[in-house]
Amino acid sequence: MSQITLRLRSELPSSLDASRIRLDEWVQLSTLEIERFQLQSRSGPIAIGDLFEVSVRSDVSMPRLVFDGCMQPVSGIGFQHKLGEILCESNVGDHAGSCMSGGRIVVRGDAGDHLGSPIGSRTVGMSGGQIIVEGSAGDDAGHRMRRGEIWIGSNVGKRLATWMVAGTFGVAGNCGPTIAYGMRRGTLIFGRPPTLDKRRFSTPIPLRSAFLGLMSRNSAAKWLTPDFLHSLNVCRGDQLIDGRGEIWMPTSGTESTKTGASN
Repeated sequence: MSQITLRLRSELPSSLDASRIRLDEWVQLSTLEIERFQLQSRSGPIAIGDLFEVSVRSDVSMPRLVFDGCMQPVSGIGFQHKLGEILCESNVGDHAGSCMSGGRIVVRGDAGDHLGSPIGSRTVGMSGGQIIVEGSAGDDAGHRMRRGEIWIGSNVGKRLATWMVAGTFGVAGNCGPTIAYGMRRGTLIFGRPPTLDKRRFSTPIPLRSAFLGLMSRNSAAKWLTPDFLHSLNVCRGDQLIDGRGEIWMPTSGTESTKTGASN
């Protein structure tokens, strides 16, 4: 297996599209082939080698792509990702993890808008795999999510999980308005009580689930401690479309310090 590291050595253009990068294809390429690989920007195609120092290791247990440097101007990182791990050591731009079906993406910073959501005319967002964002995420995260997991270590913007079909989405911090509009199934887990539309979601009741113990042992989110999980309420919706999704959340009196989230 190979680990490919792209270490930023030049200022990135204001808009760079990384959606052509496929880790499952790159592990078959030589260092020189990766350096010559071109990405699109507003000013035209740019070779990877003009922006990054490329290094390849073969002594790793699974395929891995590491972005070493701030990727905030870069969109489409992890588009259609399906195996191995993509590790971003800092912030990333819009559409990270869009349409991914497997593997894992870890962002040790913030993510932009449309995390794990469709791109362009596509109608299905994330359908598998796992996204972990240690910081915050922007608007429209998890739109049309069908399967998989997304974990946000801080806050998230507007229109979270709209038209979500299935999967698990956890947010440790605060969430913007219009949560889970059109949600059919799946589970949202909040570290702080969200503001929900009472017309669309049922009255919260104490959560009783056989999966709580399993989740506390296997979750990628450190804030999902056993004590926190066993003190949650649950409500269901979106009832306007006969949705069967679940929202797990602390009661209004739960202290936010239990989640480890920041304002």
